[in-house]
Amino acid sequence: MIDRLVVVEDAPEIREMMVLYLQNAGFEVYSTDSGRQCLLMVERLKPALVLLDIGLPDLDGLTVTAQLRRNQPNLGVILVTVRDEDYDRVVGLEAGADCYLTKPLNLGILLAQVRSLLRRCGGGDRESDYSLSLGRFRIDLLRRHIVNQDGVDVSLTPGEFAVLIGLIERRGHAVNRHELLTFLRRGQEDTEDVDVRTVDALIVRLRRKLEVSPNRPQLIMTVYGKGYRLANEAEISQ
Repeated sequence: MIDRLVVVEDAPEIREMMVLYLQNAGFEVYSTDSGRQCLLMVERLKPALVLLDIGLPDLDGLTVTAQLRRNQPNLGVILVTVRDEDYDRVVGLEAGADCYLTKPLNLGILLAQVRSLLRRCGGGDRESDYSLSLGRFRIDLLRRHIVNQDGVDVSLTPGEFAVLIGLIERRGHAVNRHELLTFLRRGQEDTEDVDVRTVDALIVRLRRKLEVSPNRPQLIMTVYGKGYRLANEAEISQ
């Protein structure tokens, strides 16, 4: 059974990014920019979880959270906001939210929170929580492990995997080299000499390991003037 989520976010670009990312992670996702519409959608769709922005144009997210908690006591609620003060966190949690994330969003952390909350609420597939398809490959994000369709391991260096994670977090969207450089530097030592040229070199190496034809990539595509884009699964299967 696919878990159903509702994303409530008034910024169109953030809403679209969240929806696409969660859809690529295997969820059925609906969205709105309205607190009132959110209440109606929850009543109609019976989702497992709501990701809710506090700063909405009609009802604020705290009011919506309190109403959701009264009407749907078992519903998972994650508040997403630019506010980062302890007072706001306390008010949000006391209103009934299960957890609280701040912008700019780290989509990997967001996805982990969604899956963790679904497990606590009784939803989610434990075995596939951190697994995704990439064409002929299956990626285990938790164990940093990749196998092909024959079950053969694909060996990636830490740098290659870091860049791949950066592409996965924005799957379907162009990611520039400076953004990928941030992923490369995250949690790694001795990165003083690393620059955007290193990113390009790692992309070449990833294509050699993952593409059927590295010179005609179908998974990791170049978006001229913008960076690189990881194809959605629907594109790969065409």
